[in-house]
Amino acid sequence: MLFVCAGLIIYLVAFSLCATFDDVTNLEQRFKKISPNIRPRLNQTDSVDITVVMTLYSIKDYDEVSGTLTVVATYLLYWHDELRNWNESDYGDLTLMKTKITETWIPKILIQNMVSKRSVFLFDNDVDIGTTFVKYNSSGHASFMVESVHECSCSAEIMYFPFDVHACAIELLTVENSNEIQFRSLLKEIYMNYTRSNAEWSVQSDLVENKLTDYYSLVNFKIILSRNPRFLFLNLVVPVVFLSFVNLLVFCLPVASGERASMSFTVLLTFVVFISMVTNILPASNDISLFNVFLQIQLFCSILITFCAVWSISHYHKFDEKNTSGVLSRILIKTSRLFRERYKVKQNQTDAPGEKRMPDDDNRNTLQMDANVNDNICNEVTLEEIRYSLHFFDEICFKTFTFVLVLQLMIYSIMVMNRS
Repeated sequence: MLFVCAGLIIYLVAFSLCATFDDVTNLEQRFKKISPNIRPRLNQTDSVDITVVMTLYSIKDYDEVSGTLTVVATYLLYWHDELRNWNESDYGDLTLMKTKITETWIPKILIQNMVSKRSVFLFDNDVDIGTTFVKYNSSGHASFMVESVHECSCSAEIMYFPFDVHACAIELLTVENSNEIQFRSLLKEIYMNYTRSNAEWSVQSDLVENKLTDYYSLVNFKIILSRNPRFLFLNLVVPVVFLSFVNLLVFCLPVASGERASMSFTVLLTFVVFISMVTNILPASNDISLFNVFLQIQLFCSILITFCAVWSISHYHKFDEKNTSGVLSRILIKTSRLFRERYKVKQNQTDAPGEKRMPDDDNRNTLQMDANVNDNICNEVTLEEIRYSLHFFDEICFKTFTFVLVLQLMIYSIMVMNRS
């Protein structure tokens, strides 16, 4: 019997402390009498301080060509309402009240850098509007949360593509003047505990900037996007580098095989395909990526390699007919002969280190050798000289283009690693 009485007393006390339907209805009717167009201040000259917390859920897409960032985020707004508060004991100890956004005052907030619609309050249908509420406690503290998917403009910084980093921002702006509404962020950074990972981008939050002027209040939520470069590096950068080295093998093919021209033209067209791929990925802006510059230089080198390959084939057939006419042909034969004679002199000196020669004798021999080379240019060219001159030309081209390629890779790597 004692337990039954104790339970009855607890039930009656709990029931007496609960807000009834009439309590909630009476408070709701009281709120409806307040116009939603009136700012929640007893003194209408006072400003309303609004704090916001942005929670970033995901980066849906970032289009570098159009410079559009699509994000999924929620904004939780807090402010103090001096018109909508109550004494809890008058309404059955009611501590919380929800009011439709169409029946109460809410701040009008825009996204300044939004691509299409600028309002934060984007609802799919009337049901969403009718089921979105502002929550009040008895002391008048209001909270309102809105979730939206919006597209913001964000200029691409493509200099270090595909290791690029982009600084984007979501700029929340109040329509009213700053003497009516003062807008600021509650946290120093974007709340990212619920942010889902993105396959293409790594997302970081920078410091939030609060800006207050005489005409408006602005909160700048900064987002840092760092590309995950593994996919593009393996499928774009590595093939281009390998292709650049393969392009040098043109000078390793025998001229008589007839495959030099076809190989050089094939590699040249492949570079054109890669350039078109990069053009589709990157925006048409004044900023040029270092990788694009690398591609353009390799395209130019591929054109020169193709020219050298065709020239070597042409002169191979000319030399086969003992035709040494032409300025380039004479220069090539003269240079190769001179190089060959000098190489023989050095080799003889190396083979006979004990034999001493006077410096004057060396000078006379060198001058006599140069004179003999000039006199022999017009003489009949032997098959061995033809082969050596073409081999000499291939060796010079191979070493020159290899040096250019290695130098490019070193400069590109240093600039990418030292990027700020």
